[in-house]
Amino acid sequence: MSQLREYLEKHPSETQRLLGMDYDQLTELIIRAENLYERQKIKREIQKTRILKPGSGRLPKLAIADQILMTLVYLHRLPTFQILGVQFGIGESTANYIFHRWLKTLRELLPASLLEQVKKNNSDSA
Repeated sequence: MSQLREYLEKHPSETQRLLGMDYDQLTELIIRAENLYERQKIKREIQKTRILKPGSGRLPKLAIADQILMTLVYLHRLPTFQILGVQFGIGESTANYIFHRWLKTLRELLPASLLEQVKKNNSDSA
């Protein structure tokens, strides 16, 4: 569990300041995103041609809830992936990969205005 998630569990009233949503909204979003991710994973597994056994390979460093939390931190604060990596104990490229993977999933659950704001900011820097 990340330090940020531990902090939010101890101080749920701070969730609004840190992420722009209250603690109940955060927990509901995490549950809905995990369920959607599992459904998408099942669809991918059905279509996949496997070389290795299911479940083999390296386990992720971050729990799914922490990956979602990291994505939400990026959407709300727009830090660099290097800062996110340091904060969550992962590499910069891993933070980038996690963000872009979860962005696709969260696009179905979050309001378009939040995601479009990130898209606009990214296109401004290009």
